[in-house]
Amino acid sequence: MIYDIPDPFATFVANKYSNAKGMVYDFFTKEWYLKTACCGEELYAPNKKTLTKIRLYHSRNECLNGY
Repeated sequence: MIYDIPDPFATFVANKYSNAKGMVYDFFTKEWYLKTACCGEELYAPNKKTLTKIRLYHSRNECLNGY
């Protein structure tokens, strides 16, 4: 008999990131949006570059108070 023992680290990582989306493009509004990991607020921008800048500013200055 062969017993398959699941790897606990692989199971942890799979469960941790199971509902992570990242940047999502909304076709109807023609905007990118992202739900931040730090506070759960939704950010919107016309393109990915702007959304990245908004995300970095938000997480560094608004949520973490200028870490």
